Amino acid sequence: MTSFGRFFCATVALLLSTSLANAAEIKVLIAGALQNGIRPLAADFEKQTGNKVTVTAVNPALVTNEFNAHQFDVVASAVPTIGELSEGAKLQPGSTQHLARTGIGVSIKEGAPKPDLSTIEAFKKAVTNAKSIIYTDPNAPNASGGNTQHILANAGLLDVVKKKGFQEGLAPGRERIAKGEYEIGFFNVSEATARGVVLAGPVPAPLQMYLNYDIALARNPAAKNEAAAFVKFVTTRAAGTRWTAAGLEQLDAK
Repeated sequence: MTSFGRFFCATVALLLSTSLANAAEIKVLIAGALQNGIRPLAADFEKQTGNKVTVTAVNPALVTNEFNAHQFDVVASAVPTIGELSEGAKLQPGSTQHLARTGIGVSIKEGAPKPDLSTIEAFKKAVTNAKSIIYTDPNAPNASGGNTQHILANAGLLDVVKKKGFQEGLAPGRERIAKGEYEIGFFNVSEATARGVVLAGPVPAPLQMYLNYDIALARNPAAKNEAAAFVKFVTTRAAGTRWTAAGLEQLDAK
């Protein structure tokens, strides 16, 4: 290699090392229902900025404890959780923004006939005819089970489902559907699919109930400017396609 070649390679290496040294790591904590939207957006942000985004997704009931136990720059979770953190002076004042929402969907085994969910009557018939149903705990905070219970009660189906329904966590519930142990399941639309499990469709609009999610900066983020830029990035109108693909509806896009 010529002296110029050696000089060129050394210069490129120096520029790369300088760029990496200046790159920030943004630590983001989210409720699990948001991860199919946040993770692709985080990858997009990394490509555009060179900054690293580390996403931690947890059960919605664990967000507050996880946030209090570790250092995070950004948190995105159900509105009540963000409100709780804000009231506890854990978030940067004025940084909370509406992010997205998801409704309840009906999951079925891949390859199984899709039930008609187009109207309230069709939905009621599908639920009544289903041999077995699985859903998450209605008492778990900020999870799909509570909304599912309200939907079924409003449709006059709560007693029907209790007779042949079973409460199970999200991951094992979807796994049991994939194995054919349960015919249908009620989960957040954004979490309704998995290996061997597909979304038959959302609950009919007149019955639908949503979980709304906010995003905010931690009170003292380690990567302050970069974290603020990430929040702006995921709330822009351009991020809408990622949210839609993830089964979430973007809110208040800028």
